[in-house]
Amino acid sequence: MNLESMNLETAKIERRKGILAQVAQVDGFDLALYLTLLDLLLRPVGDWRIRPLVLGLAAAATLFKPARHHPYLWFSLALLTALRAILDWPLADNHAYLLSYWCLAIGLSLTLKESRHCLALNGRLLIAWVFLFATAWKLFLSPDFMDHRFFRATLILDERFEGFARLAGGLSLDQLHTLRDAIDLHVDGALFGGAPPPDQTKRFLWLAHFTTYWTVLIEGMLAMAFFWPVNKGLSKLRDLLLIGFCATTYAVATVEGFGWLLIAMGVAQCDPARWRIRTGYLVAFALILFYREVPWANILLNLAT
Repeated sequence: MNLESMNLETAKIERRKGILAQVAQVDGFDLALYLTLLDLLLRPVGDWRIRPLVLGLAAAATLFKPARHHPYLWFSLALLTALRAILDWPLADNHAYLLSYWCLAIGLSLTLKESRHCLALNGRLLIAWVFLFATAWKLFLSPDFMDHRFFRATLILDERFEGFARLAGGLSLDQLHTLRDAIDLHVDGALFGGAPPPDQTKRFLWLAHFTTYWTVLIEGMLAMAFFWPVNKGLSKLRDLLLIGFCATTYAVATVEGFGWLLIAMGVAQCDPARWRIRTGYLVAFALILFYREVPWANILLNLAT
């Protein structure tokens, strides 16, 4: 290797070190606020009466750090996002309420001297309660979930899952449409109305079983990990579990606003010294944006045919 090549290689190494140093120095508290604002900008909420105000406040706080650290801005966002949930009631998404709670938590944290500690605690407990309620609802309050009916119906009826159902479940487009028509004949909530269902592939049935049990397992583990005392046992895995959950779940369930909100809360409670974990959260944030904009399942289906 000549001197010029060695100099180029040394320069590349130094640049990589510089990038890693910049990532390591990112303030986790400010990053959590910034990611929350990006969530509001990339996934605007509310109708025409609310959305312009939310976008205006989020844009101002994104551009100007003093605004980003002003509690009244976050109280205003909490009020607007709560109003959005009220106006959409009872059809508001679950995370619409969580978004309002989180904005309120940020505003309250900014009024305290221990802002970082307060927001970290709120982020950790909000994540813990979200997954505890989600697990309890599936295990004890939704009989149509644990007997696999939920995913058997959702994978067929929800067009957002069409590519994934065909790719992972081995369904042809004709089979999918036949199953969809069979379910649409019944409005009583009974899957296929108790009649013999049209042909379903073994892969599809396996997929419905797997997604059912995996969802309960990963959400239950997340609830335990985030409730567990900090820096003891299972709590050390909580960031990896949440990053893995977001990076995989939102590849299929395109509810990007929920995923970005969980990532912002995850960053807030992340140990400040674990900059690699913060980088993992940022990668997961970018992946969710990729999943939203790129129909990866359909691309893979086209490549396979």
